[in-house]
Amino acid sequence: MTDSYELDGITPSRVEHPATVDDLSVTLGTVHSDGQAAVLWGGGTRMHVGNKIARYDVAVDMTGLDRIVDYRPPDLVVVAEAGMTLAALQAELRVNNQRLPFDVQSPDSATIGGSLASNNVGPLRSSYGGVRDFVIGMSIVQADGTMTKSGGSVVKNVAGYDMARLHIGALGTLGAIATVAFKIGPVPQTMRTVAAWFDSAESAAVAGMRITNGAFMPEAVTLVAGQRAVAHATELAAGNSGAASDNAVMLLIALAAGSATVERQVNDTTATLGAAMADGFVVLDGDAGYPVWSLAGEQPPPAPTLSIRSTVKPAEAFDLVNALAAGAGSDDIHIVAQIGFGTVEAHWRNQVSPDLVRSARDAVSGAGGIPMIERCPPELKSELDVFGDLGAPLEVMRRLKQQFDPKGTLSPGRFAGRI
Repeated sequence: MTDSYELDGITPSRVEHPATVDDLSVTLGTVHSDGQAAVLWGGGTRMHVGNKIARYDVAVDMTGLDRIVDYRPPDLVVVAEAGMTLAALQAELRVNNQRLPFDVQSPDSATIGGSLASNNVGPLRSSYGGVRDFVIGMSIVQADGTMTKSGGSVVKNVAGYDMARLHIGALGTLGAIATVAFKIGPVPQTMRTVAAWFDSAESAAVAGMRITNGAFMPEAVTLVAGQRAVAHATELAAGNSGAASDNAVMLLIALAAGSATVERQVNDTTATLGAAMADGFVVLDGDAGYPVWSLAGEQPPPAPTLSIRSTVKPAEAFDLVNALAAGAGSDDIHIVAQIGFGTVEAHWRNQVSPDLVRSARDAVSGAGGIPMIERCPPELKSELDVFGDLGAPLEVMRRLKQQFDPKGTLSPGRFAGRI
């Protein structure tokens, strides 16, 4: 049973399944008093992120905390437990034609707490901001089992330190996220996807920047490159009596608003694509766009052997795509670039070599970013800090870890600087 909770080659001695926040408090209090180390588990979709764990005795499965605590549709506020999946939350909200405008990979498995703890990002960030921008309150169970709260459950809170943000992206090393209060919004009346393919990233860059800096704001503008993009572009082109080049890259544009507004945005977008010499494009209504957006989401099995993510200036994202595509391992690479906010992800399935890692990190550094290695073999994690060189902020992070978890109860060694 514990084998399914293996992390970096280490298997815990036992697994705890708290069903309530009180249970979680008791569980962590016991682990803390026994001098053991615990790792928090949600859906497991982002457990590959982070440095190699230093100690690991207990897996704490959070999926039993899967309920909506409070939901007030007129106030556009929902409070949910951290073990609830994003898909389950969105299904509850959709009953009232509402949504949390935050998209993640594998929403059927990804939990609220895990998505926050790993600071997951999706294409919608370009128009709505990151997930932290929707959090208005949290309840946290600290390493010793103490329960604390930050913020509230109304959109307008009093001024002060937003302590909840400390836990977003901290990989569960400062405390266990128990419940989260989100501000939410309506589901757009009409949603369409324009999927275009080009013979190079340079050609896509012209269209991408014109659309991003144009008269309206798309929900998302995403570039996808690599063999999966070529295969999908070829399939779409064939279905429209066209063709795609062997080096095709795809540009995905999400549009959402009232029906008349979306119609005008589609016309403007396709005109821009034509002026930028796109090889072809299709317009997909609503759910028909999901297959192409899967290119920007979870990688199909087998899982990549190496994944690197970084955020650069949007204008530099295209240059980074070219540099990654021309570097070591370019014969087996999948690149996703979020043009609206400059996050670029690259995934390889071939054998990880020092030259491949060096080439990828140099490409990111050359574009002005900090390379974050999100997935790699455990032996490589033993040799480097996957977060890269964070400089002066690292000392602040060390002090926060000492303040919140002085005994190293929660995921010791997993965060930046092996905190």
